[in-house]
Amino acid sequence: MRLKATILATVMLVTAACSAAAPAPQQSTEADLDITGPVEVTLWHALSGPQQKALDEAVAKFNGENGKGITVKALNQGNYTQLGQKVLAAINAGSLPDFVHAYESNIADYTKADVVVNLDAYVNSAKNGLPKDSRDDIYQPYYDTNRFRQFNNQLLSFPFTKSMFVMYENDDLLKAAGVSLPIKTWEDFEKAIVATTKKDASGKTTQYGWGAALDASNFNAWVYSRGGKLMSDDLRTVEWDKQAGLDTLKFLDKQIKAGTAYVPKGFDYQNDFAAGKLAFFMGSTSTRPFITAGIPAGGKLTWSVAQIPQADPAKAKTVMYGANVGILKSTPQKQLAAWYFIKWFSETAQTAKWATTSYYMPVRKSATNDQTLKDYWTQKDPQGKQAFDLIGTSSPEPNVRGQQDIRDVIFDMLTQVTTGKATPEDAIKAAGAKANQILKDQQ
Repeated sequence: MRLKATILATVMLVTAACSAAAPAPQQSTEADLDITGPVEVTLWHALSGPQQKALDEAVAKFNGENGKGITVKALNQGNYTQLGQKVLAAINAGSLPDFVHAYESNIADYTKADVVVNLDAYVNSAKNGLPKDSRDDIYQPYYDTNRFRQFNNQLLSFPFTKSMFVMYENDDLLKAAGVSLPIKTWEDFEKAIVATTKKDASGKTTQYGWGAALDASNFNAWVYSRGGKLMSDDLRTVEWDKQAGLDTLKFLDKQIKAGTAYVPKGFDYQNDFAAGKLAFFMGSTSTRPFITAGIPAGGKLTWSVAQIPQADPAKAKTVMYGANVGILKSTPQKQLAAWYFIKWFSETAQTAKWATTSYYMPVRKSATNDQTLKDYWTQKDPQGKQAFDLIGTSSPEPNVRGQQDIRDVIFDMLTQVTTGKATPEDAIKAAGAKANQILKDQQ
């Protein structure tokens, strides 16, 4: 019996050694299939105006040239909030779109319902995936924001409508006020908005330096710019309720009270800026077409896109804006068809064209070599090139469970401070506690 056991053990060791020396071929997955017949997939999105037109044009091009019988139907579902609500309702009803335009916080919520496809197999597929040089051509932060540590670091969505948080400068007003450029620090920015603010004899502000739109992503960018963090390393608590966040609220509170800044209603800041009545606002790079469209007939506006003020300009950091696209579980054929469109859409030719029609950022480094895009930036959209040059300073926001609710907490905190209902100290303390409770409930 001992001899038999010894022989068996030897065989097992030899087998294990052979296996280690010659690993088994990668197991085939649904990502390695062929499209076997006509297949239609539905994309729900939140784009409107010129950006919806740009997407429709891209979809029509893909449908006409993919050669695999794939038809994509792109359907607008309202704004991002309405889109998210409709997807959650569709999850409950068991009637999902095939893929969906979504922010990271949305994807985290959908993943809790086990309806999101892990894209790692599709990206890495030897048959239908992205070669290494193609993967490396896409900006790494765009991948990072689509990997979810709370879900085993899976790639649960893919870069789609990417943008970033920047500062818009009215060069005409800055020149008239004698403001020196570039503006690098928050101290520089404060001097600039004071210099460009005008008041009448009664002390009422007639021209503001800064239109301070309230949004959770804006706040997150300001925290980044002051050297702060948004989350603890273990993702169990927020970090924006520390000094960088408090300094952000204090600065905002000070400027509102001084009359050098105002909180706009809706998109008033875009209209005021385009009309030459506002020196600065901060927002998404995708706002550019709305500024151009808002310039009054016969009017002229000289303007630029720049980095937001920083505590340390040598370590500049801002928020990576823009949504992504996730595939929802359906059938292998539909999932693969959706992936084909996503893959095609991210190719250099498409992402360069997208940048000229939608004002979103191209997702690939190689897009800068596309002559059409270079000509477009030179002739029609110099601010697009200014924005593109800042991509390296953009960082993802948290993609943890509960982040969508935390965004509401941040917005309420900003509102409390700017309406004078709470001091910055009290507001951030209360908001931090609420956010941490949300995270605790999601563990």
